[in-house]
Amino acid sequence: MTSHEYRFGDYRLAPAARELWYGEQLVALPPKSLDCLIWLVEHRERAVGRDELISAVWGRVDVSDDVLAQTLLRARRAVGDTGNEQRAIRTVPRFGYRWVLAVEEVGASVAPAAEATVASAVVPPAAAPERARVGARVLVAVAVVVFAAVVFAFAWSRRGASDAAPSAVANVARGERVVMVLPVDVRGGDRGAAWVRLGAMDFLAANLRGAGLKVLPSEQTLLLASGNFDPADAGTLHRLELSTGARYIVAPQATWADDAWAVVLDVYHDGGVLSYEARADNPLDASSLALARFAAALGVTATPAARSGAATELVQRMDAALLAGDLEEAHRLADTTPANLAGDPAVRVRTGQIAFRAGRLDEATALLQPLADDAAVAADPRAQAQMGLGAVAVRRGDFDAAERAYSAAITMLANVAANADLLGSAYSGRGVAHGARGHADAALADFARARVEFERAGDRTGAATVEVNAALVEGGRGRYDQADAAFDRAIATFNRFDVRDNLAAALLGKANAQLALLDDAGALASSERAVNLAAQLENPLLKRRVAAVRASALITAGALAAAERVLDENGGAAAGDREFEQLRATLAFERGDGAQASARVASLLDRGRGDADLTLSNLVLVAAEALRRGGDTATLERVLHALQTDADASGDRDRAFALELGAAALAVAHGSVDAATHFDAALVAADRRGSPEAVARVAVAALAWRLQQADRAGLDAAATLVGRLVAWDERDYRCARAAAAYYRAIGDGAAATAAEAAQRRLAGERDPRLPL
Repeated sequence: MTSHEYRFGDYRLAPAARELWYGEQLVALPPKSLDCLIWLVEHRERAVGRDELISAVWGRVDVSDDVLAQTLLRARRAVGDTGNEQRAIRTVPRFGYRWVLAVEEVGASVAPAAEATVASAVVPPAAAPERARVGARVLVAVAVVVFAAVVFAFAWSRRGASDAAPSAVANVARGERVVMVLPVDVRGGDRGAAWVRLGAMDFLAANLRGAGLKVLPSEQTLLLASGNFDPADAGTLHRLELSTGARYIVAPQATWADDAWAVVLDVYHDGGVLSYEARADNPLDASSLALARFAAALGVTATPAARSGAATELVQRMDAALLAGDLEEAHRLADTTPANLAGDPAVRVRTGQIAFRAGRLDEATALLQPLADDAAVAADPRAQAQMGLGAVAVRRGDFDAAERAYSAAITMLANVAANADLLGSAYSGRGVAHGARGHADAALADFARARVEFERAGDRTGAATVEVNAALVEGGRGRYDQADAAFDRAIATFNRFDVRDNLAAALLGKANAQLALLDDAGALASSERAVNLAAQLENPLLKRRVAAVRASALITAGALAAAERVLDENGGAAAGDREFEQLRATLAFERGDGAQASARVASLLDRGRGDADLTLSNLVLVAAEALRRGGDTATLERVLHALQTDADASGDRDRAFALELGAAALAVAHGSVDAATHFDAALVAADRRGSPEAVARVAVAALAWRLQQADRAGLDAAATLVGRLVAWDERDYRCARAAAAYYRAIGDGAAATAAEAAQRRLAGERDPRLPL
């Protein structure tokens, strides 16, 4: 295919390939510096503001001037410029920067993925669908009110700790000898050697882990080192040590010269540096020899990999592609695996993982099932295969099969000195399966164990993912305060490591928890952050969920026009149309058009089930509210009957109070004396649900009915209901309106005035004159 390149002096910048060349030499450049360079060159016709550049490269605004300055310094040095000369990148005082060097833009042939040189650790945010988490773990995609859709990315066998030296394991248990392996600085070699940067890095990390040392996951290292890092700089070293707890920071170099690879491991420790060097015909053998010398200095043994050289290299090429987010290259490697390597367990697991990532579930199962069943295969790859089968089962919604697969993996790993990160992933996967089946206690127990294992492995982003999963379970059983706190812990970690898709998912979950807690302003802020992140991502499911929760938060805040715009922009997609149609029904109710709200619910009933996040309980609640503003009883009767007879509603935690509230609304419409009984039962069920939003929904509906009675008994009952609502009348519009209506009914002018002030402040575009 063809792409544009930019040439200036002896330099050639290829944005599509993410390469900067000086003559025939590929220039090593940190990803953020390369991103800055590309952005400035592509917008060279004007000055680029500081905030624009930060937003374009980092995807957020909270980047310090020091980080920006260091990033640009690397970019300047890469093109032979300095901060003093500014012959290429000029600083525009009090504004930003501008590219000033003459540029020739030319069309250039881009080599196929097999030949492309990857010049950076990660692709830009807009092109990275998953930020390439390589460890075998569950990745939460999104939660909607209760435990909901989860997207998995299981991965492959790392070399386990079964051959670990006992003394090293003991040191790890005491929190000592934490190692961080940086990407390899590759010098020389042809364009096909680019995989060494990440492939050899991960190979070194896996072998150190196999020697019993605590080694940071490669993906976590990339997140920390994706911007500027210079291991020779004391400040950078101190930052990395504080961020990771690493006592040893390994900065590898691999140089091709004189028909051989020379690998040097510069190991930074306690303010000094020691170097370990080796030469061999290929970079992995040289890395293995240099690593053995470093391990010997620590008093542990790192033995070379047992697989054939060809299988080892293929595995590391796949690792490198996935670490870099280059799924096209990963798929090419998997699809062109030589027949003599296809049976290698590690190759087979990785090929299955790539098939899973591509959505080829039958192919992934065919690759992994024989491996999982083969007792002659070592425990680690068998366990990885079982975890892959568990991920496939979750994707298919077969949570019983997922639980069995993850349990089998845990059993296999229990018989060896398992890699803590791998064991944590197995427990996390089984916890998700438990949670999806409604087994909250079992899920939380597995998540607790997973958290411990991830912490042991130094995998903080893995532990944060567990926090998100635990938060979903806590919210599902009504413990929204605990869920909110867990989301906050996860958000802090994901933000720190810049894991954007997981951060967006955690913010989405937090916004839902805040809506359940009637923290309407908080939900609005969290959903806005999630929207800003989702704009940089490619995951369509995550984008749809973010749009839905954003619309919900806007409706709750009274920003009805903005909510409608979100629905118009997103509601046309076939997969999300039903969910957005339900939100349109809620929007119609808030605008006072109960008839339209009922009509939309009826339309959804006519279309049948089809969206796991569109529960009959939600439709009952909307239809019941619509009656108070001109909706029809026939629609409520239909949806209430559908919920009463739904055989698949066992996991619907809103079902109990929705049934009673729907029955109460019908009783009110028909003038039945059963209304009080149903309202009381609905309030009890809402209390059990643990959601303030559910309690407020029932209490407001019951209060509206009690005030219509206009007698002493009705007012006495209304007083009790208002007592339930006043805890939230300063932050939730419905509660403020209900309180104001009650105080007016009993003639308490001062209290009514205060409640009406809160009502006006919270109303947004809603009309306070509408019926409750």
